[in-house]
Order: sequence, then structure tokens, then C-alpha cells
Amino acid sequence: MQGPREHFGVERLLLEGGGITNGEFLHAGLIDEVSLLVYPGLDGLSGEPSIFDYPGKPAEQPALGQSLAFISSETLEGGMMWLRYRVEHSTKAV
Repeated sequence: MQGPREHFGVERLLLEGGGITNGEFLHAGLIDEVSLLVYPGLDGLSGEPSIFDYPGKPAEQPALGQSLAFISSETLEGGMMWLRYRVEHSTKAV
């Protein structure tokens, strides 16, 4: 599987896209780490985009063969949490 280095000629790419951009990169298997900042706030709205929002068909399963492995967590000012996960890739089922 090729990563950002092979596709774009860069060592590291910070992806700060919305759910659809993130979902496309996830589907392509181009994400190797997920870094989340969780703010302690509530809005209760439904229908809002998620971190990964792949617009393809449900059968495409954009995260198939990928799982998250915990790296670290840190509590920041105001109760915000910084969570880091490594994306582990296995052979995708056909």
C-alpha cells in the first residue's frame, strides 16, 4: 500500500479536513495517525458531520482492514483531552 510519501512526495501531511475529506483519505488507506482534541462541551445536534464521513456506498466499508491502537492521552487546560491513535492496516478483504 502506498502512503503520502509515494503519492505526494512528502514525509508528513497534516490533514485538517472536514468529515468528507477525512473519509476519502481513510478509504484510500492514507491515514497513519489520528490526533483528536475533545472539548468538554455539548450541543446535542443531530445530522452534524462526523470526523470521518465517507459519502460512498455502505458496502464499500471505508475503514475495512484498519483499526486504531492507542498511543497517548493528555489532559489540557479547561479539561480538554488530546488523544492520539496509530492507524493499523491489515490486508483488506475482497
